[in-house]
Amino acid sequence: MPNSSAFFQSAERLHAHLASRFPADGLLRGPDPGVRLNLRVWRFVKSALPFLPWHDDYVFMQTQGYWILANWMLYESTGDPRFRTLAEDATNSVLRLQTPGGFWRYPLPERRHLIATVEGNWGSIGLLASYARDPRPEWLEGAQRWCRYLTGTIGFQPHSAGKAINYFDRPRGKIPNNSVEAAWLFLRVWKAGGDESLLADVDAMLEFVAATQLPNGELPYIVDGPHEAGRDHYLCFQYNAFQFLKLAWSDRLRPSATTREILPRLARFLAQGVRTNGSSAEDCFHITSGPEVDFYTAVLAAALWEARALGLLESDEPDRCYARVLDRQRSDGSFAFSTGDWRFLSDKRSYPRQSAMTLFHLLYGCGSGNGFRALDA
Repeated sequence: MPNSSAFFQSAERLHAHLASRFPADGLLRGPDPGVRLNLRVWRFVKSALPFLPWHDDYVFMQTQGYWILANWMLYESTGDPRFRTLAEDATNSVLRLQTPGGFWRYPLPERRHLIATVEGNWGSIGLLASYARDPRPEWLEGAQRWCRYLTGTIGFQPHSAGKAINYFDRPRGKIPNNSVEAAWLFLRVWKAGGDESLLADVDAMLEFVAATQLPNGELPYIVDGPHEAGRDHYLCFQYNAFQFLKLAWSDRLRPSATTREILPRLARFLAQGVRTNGSSAEDCFHITSGPEVDFYTAVLAAALWEARALGLLESDEPDRCYARVLDRQRSDGSFAFSTGDWRFLSDKRSYPRQSAMTLFHLLYGCGSGNGFRALDA
């Protein structure tokens, strides 16, 4: 297991790369692997021809949320005021980008006509992280405006047990990942502002997630519904690692028998996704071979680290995952996006959204306890 100093040095190098490469008015702005054709094809062309001006720089709220959390974690670990300044500047910029209706616009052109639950959630997570350290009312009010839009406009779909938050402002399938994230956000808003009306929604979403957990412990990607057919598996270990962490954080904010029913089986499922070299399997169908994506490995490492801290895992999988992440870091502090795609392709570009996630999960693995304080609202 790399020691905490190695984690921290790696995180500092990645932070320096992000701060120098992608700054934009207090935010991180840069390319993204995207969706659809870009994710499947064009990103490899762009990686192979980096000298061309691709004009694909985007500002994701998910990027900013992780960036704000990471900067607060670094500030709490070092006392260096520049990290506090970066966190506060990003928070103010996030608030400026919020529309009067309470939502944030989706940056990718393919989905610009949609309002995404994940974007609003992460804009609000960033606001709440800073509000916890400097209780400026406008930061809390921004998160509360989003929650009103989320419950009143994006809304829910009923399920046989509980209900699922919608993915966009136009309904599609019932996706547990979004309900897990929304439950965590609502609990943070409740802790920060005392709005108990959100707790009923939390209970209903957790009930939905528990009811849909598969026998092997995995949470399915899409649950069958009137707007989209069900799909059990998609990037199984990556998606489920994110969900494990948010469920664990939710349980710390407000202990729940439902959450504690989900977590042990989910931990056992995640442990199956660690390859011999310590990397995360791409999905349930490519356990021993297939592409390697470093931010998948980083979140899987953090989830397994959390599972072990909760007494749900006793093996060395988190150590091997974190060691693999550190081994893959490049000399300038960055990470390539993926290698081994279609056996011989790779995407060597550095993307701020996935890099900000990796930075956060590296800091979370330092083991000092500072990581969780950055998540308390």
